[in-house]
Amino acid sequence: MKIYIVGSVSSGKSTLAKKLSAIFKIPYQPLDELVHISDKSNPWGNRKRPVEERDNLFYSIMQQQSWIIEDTGRPCFEVGLKKADTIILLEISPKLRNYRIVKRWIKQRLGIEKCIYNPRYQMLKCMLQWSKDYDEGKDNLKDRISLYKEKVIILKNNKDINVFIEGYLNTKKLA
Repeated sequence: MKIYIVGSVSSGKSTLAKKLSAIFKIPYQPLDELVHISDKSNPWGNRKRPVEERDNLFYSIMQQQSWIIEDTGRPCFEVGLKKADTIILLEISPKLRNYRIVKRWIKQRLGIEKCIYNPRYQMLKCMLQWSKDYDEGKDNLKDRISLYKEKVIILKNNKDINVFIEGYLNTKKLA
């Protein structure tokens, strides 16, 4: 089983990946951790890995029999879209995503939630801009996954997500 979960920042990709990982006993990998590495000496709190290192880590995941990966759908991970059995697009409303962005940022600023970056005001602005860019199609994610429409599942809200998970649980019980 190979599942690639994509969507905008704060669409719930990590939460869904964790749930599916627990159900199927398959490790999940947030691809952001392949792109960035913690670096407290950097004002952002992280730095980009060298491309070769990032790609080697990614291709080692692609060689596994089963995986769950999640990301905003960066073009550098296009092979994941091709190799995935299922692509889940989380199409959560902009209002809810932006609420989640602000809520997460506050938790990170207070030290309640861990993150791989410094939760400065500039990062909050970036995340809100990335959310807007997604809505405007500037990341071309929807165009790129349209090539794989036969294996794309679109989930738009918590009800869709719960129905999807319940369907997987029922399938697992029958197996």
